[in-house]
Amino acid sequence: MKSHPDAGPRSAAEVVTQLPVPSRLGMLRFERLNEPSWALLFLDPACERKLGISAADLCALIDAPYASLMEPEARYRLHDSIQQQLLQGQHYLVRYTLHTPQGALNLLEMGEPFRQHNRQLLRGYLLIADESLAAHTPDESELLAQNQNLRNALQQYQRTQRDHLQHLARSHTQQQLIVRLSRQRYVSSDPQQEAAELITQAACEVYGVARAGIWHLNSQSLDCISLYRRDLDRHEQLPPIDARSFPHYLDALHSGRAIDAHDAQHDLRTRELKPTYLEPLGISSMLDASIRIEGEVVGILCLEHIGAKRIWQADEIAFAGELADQFAQVLINQEKRSATNALHLFQRAVEQSASAFLLVDRDGRVEYVNPSFTAITLYSSDEVCGHRLSELPALSNLSDLLFDADSSLAEHSSWQGEFRSRRKSQEPYWGHLSISKVYGDDGELTHYIGIYEDITDAKLAQQRIERLAYTDNLTNLGNRPAFIRSLEERFARHARRPMGLLLVDIDNFKRINDSLGHQTGDKLLSALARRLRNSLGTQGTLARFASNEFAILLDGSDQDGGMRIAQQVLQTLDKPLFVDNQLISITGSVGLAIAPEHGDDPQTLMKHAGLALHKAKANGKHQVQLFTEALNAEANYKLFVENNLRRALTQNELEVFYQPKLCLKSGQLLGMEALLRWQHPEKGMIRPDQFISVAEETGLIIPIGKWVVRQACRMSKQIAAIGLGQLQVAINLSPKQFSDPDLVGSVAAILNEEQLDPRLLELELTESLLLEATEDTRHQLGRLKSLGLTLAMDDFGTGYSSLSYLKKFPIDVIKIDRSFIKDIPDNQDDMEITSAVIAMAHNLKLKVVAEGIETGAQLGFLRRQQCDVGQGYLFDKPISGRELIDSLRRYPCRPQADQRL
Repeated sequence: MKSHPDAGPRSAAEVVTQLPVPSRLGMLRFERLNEPSWALLFLDPACERKLGISAADLCALIDAPYASLMEPEARYRLHDSIQQQLLQGQHYLVRYTLHTPQGALNLLEMGEPFRQHNRQLLRGYLLIADESLAAHTPDESELLAQNQNLRNALQQYQRTQRDHLQHLARSHTQQQLIVRLSRQRYVSSDPQQEAAELITQAACEVYGVARAGIWHLNSQSLDCISLYRRDLDRHEQLPPIDARSFPHYLDALHSGRAIDAHDAQHDLRTRELKPTYLEPLGISSMLDASIRIEGEVVGILCLEHIGAKRIWQADEIAFAGELADQFAQVLINQEKRSATNALHLFQRAVEQSASAFLLVDRDGRVEYVNPSFTAITLYSSDEVCGHRLSELPALSNLSDLLFDADSSLAEHSSWQGEFRSRRKSQEPYWGHLSISKVYGDDGELTHYIGIYEDITDAKLAQQRIERLAYTDNLTNLGNRPAFIRSLEERFARHARRPMGLLLVDIDNFKRINDSLGHQTGDKLLSALARRLRNSLGTQGTLARFASNEFAILLDGSDQDGGMRIAQQVLQTLDKPLFVDNQLISITGSVGLAIAPEHGDDPQTLMKHAGLALHKAKANGKHQVQLFTEALNAEANYKLFVENNLRRALTQNELEVFYQPKLCLKSGQLLGMEALLRWQHPEKGMIRPDQFISVAEETGLIIPIGKWVVRQACRMSKQIAAIGLGQLQVAINLSPKQFSDPDLVGSVAAILNEEQLDPRLLELELTESLLLEATEDTRHQLGRLKSLGLTLAMDDFGTGYSSLSYLKKFPIDVIKIDRSFIKDIPDNQDDMEITSAVIAMAHNLKLKVVAEGIETGAQLGFLRRQQCDVGQGYLFDKPISGRELIDSLRRYPCRPQADQRL
């Protein structure tokens, strides 16, 4: 099966009208080219009721159907009149008669010019005179009334534009205020009060409301922080309000971002406030936004309008939330400043701690150490304070941790881990350190504070245990847990430094174990591990990752270096090994992933290297495969399809669409091509190229293919039964379907069961099938041809096209791929190739079908070259089976039952 996109590049599909629809005035919207052809790009669907012709028929870009309803001379005269009027003003008005199935209708057309995609277009309204006006010339009062209606419509459009400009002006003002608030530096002793006064006053000015307030919300009451009154130009403090009296109001605040009460005294969310708050103050409309910290509502920003009810616009509602967020940020910053004051208390508390404490300034100079530091390092306070870390042998490695741009502390506020150092006596020891950054009130880094303990004894015991837990007994290499731990440590130290990961799998190792025994297999792995370790040297870290799989970590290696070492590994594996008095030849497959491009954490990098290894083995083994995002997407889609496709077939999620095929000489509808679609209940429409390949791998393509053949046969039979003619239906066959020994029998059975003439079924074959055809495939093609159906070569010219196909196989039809049609007439090479293919096919007595016809120029060229059949969006897009019958009724020319295809 193959995929045709469901949305065609037709000019009319790009046009979206922006005019209002004054249907009550009986007018029709239109958009068309500013040309004498009067070619319509859009027409109000109501035209079918008023004119007796559908909008789709009148908007066709070929043969100017709308202009054909006008008097020939009138349309040129009217076009000239329009251009003259547009030179004098921004609008035009013309009158003309349109000859329709409803009879001659008098029309008034009023419009304006505009540009879209560098084309000169016209848009406006058509007013059809009533029956009383059709019989006589309208008098002046009637024309004035019609003109007034048109002017009313244009005024409505202009009001819409003004509303849009007002929205842009509001947005600009809102953005300026947000920038101002974000740059504000609060310097008073109470930043919370200062911010509340600034935000409430600014909100009153921006929204033009009478009052704006910020309230603190606790479980019992609403406490006023600041309320600004615009009429008095001052801030006030109101007494607390019992919050328990307004349960619905509080529920609305907690469940939503804002309350936009246009009629606050009757809105279900705010009417509880009416007796005690809204009515006494004359508040008619409210816009309240919740102030949240870490998802919890801690306060409310209230905007209160007095007077006539006010409708809050969407951008105003959203902006109220942004103002609330600005105040929430002020509260968060105030909490941070309080934390800084606790530092002094912390200094006194650590003086008697059993753990070592040290305080270092931002330049790495020691300002304080506690007595436990002296007990561990043997350095006194006087020996270290005032000195830089880099000057102290016991702490020099801490200097690298603090000031190395690649360390994790450079990107985060804290770090903890183990380090190795020496005491003043030069005795080595292990310490466990936790260190954090300290920031001042201005947000600038001022100090580092650290705490550590001597863990030398515990570390030595841990190392002994790890040697047993993280070593592979067979090869003495690190095992999988050891390698993963090493990888995680590498990411923790240098997350953004390049690194390569190779996964090496011994091809067909099970066959070695089965034929030579597991003992020989173990010796082979041990010898291979020694060889790999020797060949790598210091270039990478080697580990046994699984039974017959090795992992290599290449620190600091980019893609080119990784590929070079991967090829080196393949060459190492190619050399035979002498094991148990016999020479054993092996090969390997290698998957390569590079960090950070292919993964910025250990799990992702290992996953992607595994996908690359799987692809290398799937492509024939004994090769290197570099990870690409396509492999990730392929794996995800394969899993998705495997889990959903079988269900899709049983639960009617698959659907067949049909694209008409027309005779290019006569315009007669000859047949259709069946195209498979998958309408997933959650993912929506899934294209065939996203699931057919997986269906082929899993074997589901065989039952799906039979289902498509049956659905297509039934549709062809149904079309003939209701008198729409005998239409041939074409179906794409996958090469994998020829692995089904019952392919021919199942097709024959379906034709027999559905009682369909075999001449009405066409099977489209890919060039890859013909290229790799076995004797069984040739036999199957011969049997299919003997059934009486038609065989077509699909997408001719895109693969290894060969004239020998046409000689070896019973081909009836050649389909020219859309890639040769899409650039006609701009690409001379495509035109010459297409002409040659058509001429060659006709000399061989073969029919030619052109795919992807989308423009009149392409159609004209193919007709001149005497191409037989065409399909594409110029004629019709793929049509759902549910809509096919109704769509085919508009084709005037269809084959009869006694005609041969």
